[in-house]
Amino acid sequence: MDRDLTLETILAGLALYAPVGEPRRGRISSTTLDPEGPGLLKAVVDFGSTPEGPDTGPDVEIASRRFSGAGDGGRELRAFCAERELMERRARDPASAQSFALGPDAAWSSGTVVLQGCARELTVLASTHAWVGGALDSGGVMVRVFTPAPGPGPAELRRIAAPEELEPLRGRG
Repeated sequence: MDRDLTLETILAGLALYAPVGEPRRGRISSTTLDPEGPGLLKAVVDFGSTPEGPDTGPDVEIASRRFSGAGDGGRELRAFCAERELMERRARDPASAQSFALGPDAAWSSGTVVLQGCARELTVLASTHAWVGGALDSGGVMVRVFTPAPGPGPAELRRIAAPEELEPLRGRG
């Protein structure tokens, strides 16, 4: 894959998702290139946040990341969820700014999410600051849904099929 990312190359390189029935276009807020390969490792799509507005964060954020294939994926999914919860807690709670562990209010559970019409097991991490759920899609991609607490996030996601479903890329960060 060419390292010059466009919406077309991002959508061709990694399955991205949107909540079923979401009327807003998503905004790709970050991408990560795979250091060991030619393509994308991860991309994050926000719904409801804008770079021009106050930093209230997204209403819904859906990240897609290639699964390493190690084990059953449970540990990798928990780490993917914990990464996002910790990031939110560090940003929103001054007392947690230097923390590298989940807070005492963090609780794990499970649920179900529908990805492209197929029910998948969902690993859920809920805390004072975040609701985060992660699942594996059928194509070897981990899908992580974040919403501000208390959640839950959307129960059904569909694959984004066309660049027109996303805001134009706004630059490199």
